[in-house]
Amino acid sequence: MKIKFAFASVLAMLLLLTGAQMFSIPPYAGDIHEIYRSGYFVEIERGFGVIRDSFIGTKMMAKDPAYAWMLLQDIGESQGTDIAVYTTSAYRVTAPGKIESSQDPEVVRLLNSVEPRPQCRAGQRRYSCLIPVRFEEKCRFCHESARKKPIAGVMRFERDYDATVYYRAERMVLFGVLSAIFALLLYYVLKWEPGRGVKELFDK
Repeated sequence: MKIKFAFASVLAMLLLLTGAQMFSIPPYAGDIHEIYRSGYFVEIERGFGVIRDSFIGTKMMAKDPAYAWMLLQDIGESQGTDIAVYTTSAYRVTAPGKIESSQDPEVVRLLNSVEPRPQCRAGQRRYSCLIPVRFEEKCRFCHESARKKPIAGVMRFERDYDATVYYRAERMVLFGVLSAIFALLLYYVLKWEPGRGVKELFDK
């Protein structure tokens, strides 16, 4: 019977936790982001990628690279997104030829990693991403350094996100299914009688 009570206790706790996560109570989106990343956040990141590609395309095609930074400013103001561009040394570039004197610690850690990859974090109200910008084959016409290292720089994106979208839709479906599974398992565990012989169970 001790085994039965142990299983029942664990399943009851899991059922309580998954059921509670169907509603807006802790842990919030940021707390479980590392375990489960909602499709809502994936769409936000896809939007960041579109902005990055637009910036790179404008910088390559425009006669004056300053137009690329003007584009970022316009997009940032219209979409409520903070956008920053960093060199491969983690210094922020506010405009062509204008580089700040201090390094960004988070960008430094990203660039020093073995394989720099996008890093995203969900806060209480803001969603932020650090996205490495990689050299492409066409970049080598203007950038000799593209032959020596794959990373051209880093872009930071940060914007507000609507947590209610995350909770009302996808989150409720996910934890609703998990709650149903744990409830079913708990039901069978409560009906389980470990003391009965195996043969007797199969004879029914």
